[in-house]
Amino acid sequence: MFNIFHTMPKRYFHTLADFRNNLHKLDASLIDYNGNPIPCIQIESKRYDEIIRTVAGKKLAVDVLLDLFHDTKHVFVDILMTYLDYGFDENYLFYANKMPEFFKALADTGLIAIAPSDSQSVSQGNLLVIQLPRKDSAESAYNQIIEIIKKREK
Repeated sequence: MFNIFHTMPKRYFHTLADFRNNLHKLDASLIDYNGNPIPCIQIESKRYDEIIRTVAGKKLAVDVLLDLFHDTKHVFVDILMTYLDYGFDENYLFYANKMPEFFKALADTGLIAIAPSDSQSVSQGNLLVIQLPRKDSAESAYNQIIEIIKKREK
């Protein structure tokens, strides 16, 4: 089935090995941001610097799509970010079974942060915090993730 309304580059994976080989290699965790836990993806420091140099001091709009893949046992989420008006996209694939709290925080806050991987500790000074255009899509994704994980536990 083709989705002709898909505006961002969709990635396709064919085997469990494809998913495992494409998982985001750096850390993803929850950080405290103004008293709230928000999900944070660490990326290569060089790439982080390139993104910051490109968007610094300018209006920033990022379209975020959560693409869920599952086989009723394993749940993977490909986070697709399109930096509107800048001409680039970023993809981060995660194994959601091991990190439901990450997606819960995303659903609760509607925020996601990007940080450089070489930071000793992530602080608000070295974060790019992005507000999701549609928080309800994160809520829906989280609910689907939990439903699949709970079915697996039965």
